[in-house]
Amino acid sequence: MPKPTAKKTVRTTQLPVLFHADAHDPDMLYFSRFNADDPYLAFSLNGKKIGVSHSMEYQRMLAESDFDEVLLLNEVQVGAAKRFKVSDYRKTSISQQVLHLAKIHGIKEFRVGSRFPTGLAFELLAGGLKISPANDGELFPERITKTASEIEALRKGNAASAAGFKVVRKALAESKIKGDTLIYQGRVLTSERLRELISLAALEKDAIALHTIAAGGDQACDCHNAGSGPIRPHELIVVDIFPQRTSDGYWGDMTRTFLKGKASDAQKKLVRTVKKAHGMALEMIKPGVSGGKVHNAIQTFFDKQGYVTERDCAKPKGFFHGLGHGIGLEVHEAPFMRATADWKFKPGMAVTVEPGLYYQGLGGVRIEDMIHIIPGGNELISSSSYQWEIA
Repeated sequence: MPKPTAKKTVRTTQLPVLFHADAHDPDMLYFSRFNADDPYLAFSLNGKKIGVSHSMEYQRMLAESDFDEVLLLNEVQVGAAKRFKVSDYRKTSISQQVLHLAKIHGIKEFRVGSRFPTGLAFELLAGGLKISPANDGELFPERITKTASEIEALRKGNAASAAGFKVVRKALAESKIKGDTLIYQGRVLTSERLRELISLAALEKDAIALHTIAAGGDQACDCHNAGSGPIRPHELIVVDIFPQRTSDGYWGDMTRTFLKGKASDAQKKLVRTVKKAHGMALEMIKPGVSGGKVHNAIQTFFDKQGYVTERDCAKPKGFFHGLGHGIGLEVHEAPFMRATADWKFKPGMAVTVEPGLYYQGLGGVRIEDMIHIIPGGNELISSSSYQWEIA
C-alpha cells in the first residue's frame, strides 16, 4: 500500500498519543499515512507527529509519511541501552525504548487506543509511565467526518465494488440453467467462482476484495455467510462486495441481490419491500436527524408490511441487523445506525444504508449503498444497477 492520497491533518490533544502498531491499525494509518507491515513506535508531542524507523525503512518513511520527525530506531536503542544498562543495544525491549523517549521528552503520560498491546501497557506502567486509554477506545473522534479527498477515495472503493457486480451480472446472464444448477463457461457456477471473478475485477480497480459474500438461498439468511457450493437457479443471491483500496486503505461497501431464472411472487415482494425501505432511508437521512430514528422508521415499515423480525436467538429472521454504519479506514466504523443510536447526522459523515430481510425457505434480500452527508441531505457515493432478476 503506497502512501495514501486522502490526507487529513490529525488534531492532536495536549496529552501525547502513543502507538506500537503497523498499518493494519486504522488509527495508526490515519495518524501516519504510512504503509508498514511490521509494528513500529510512533507518538505525538506538542502537536507534532514523530515516527521511529528501522534504518531500512527510514528514507521511505521520510518521503512517504505524514510524520513531522522521524527518529532512527538504532539511535533510540542505543540511548535506551545506556539508560537501562543493557550491554547490547539490540536487546533493549520496546518498553525500554518508550521509557527512554518519554524521559528525554519529559513525557509522563501517554494516551492509547483500544488496540494498544496490553503487555506493553503493563510494562510501561511498571516502569512508572502513566497510560490512559482513550474514551471508548477512540483516539481520533474526528475520523467520523471525512475530507473531500477521503470521500473521493471511498467513491473509488465503491467503483471496485461496482466492477464486481458487473461481472456477477455477466456470469449470471451467460449461465445456462441445467436442472438445479447453473452452468457458466462449461462448469457449475458456485459461490467460490463468483468470488474469484469479483476479486479479479476489484484488483483491476486498485482494490482487494476479501471475504466477499456471494450466498444463495438459505445461506444468505445467515447474513455474514460468505456462501459455498453451487448457485441455484430461481433462488435469491445476496452479493456483498467490500474491497479495500491498496493505494490508501479506504474501503468500498455495496450489496446487491440477484436471481437467475424466474422469481416467485413472494420473492418479488421481498425485493420490492427492501428496495422501498432503502429509498425511504435515503430520503430521511440529513443533518440533524438521529441514526436511531431512521433505523426505527425502517423497522416500523417492515413490521407494517407483515415481515416479522426475531433477533437475539439462534436463527434470527426479518430485519435483525443495523441499518448501516460509518466507513473509512475501517469497513465498519462509527457511527452505527441501530435502534438505540442517539447520535445525529452531520455534514461530512460517510455511512452505508443497507436494509435487509431474511427468511429461511424464501431467502435473503439486502440492498446497500454508501452515502455522503451534505448540507440539507445526502449524496450517493456508490453506483450500480439495481437490476436483480436475470433471465
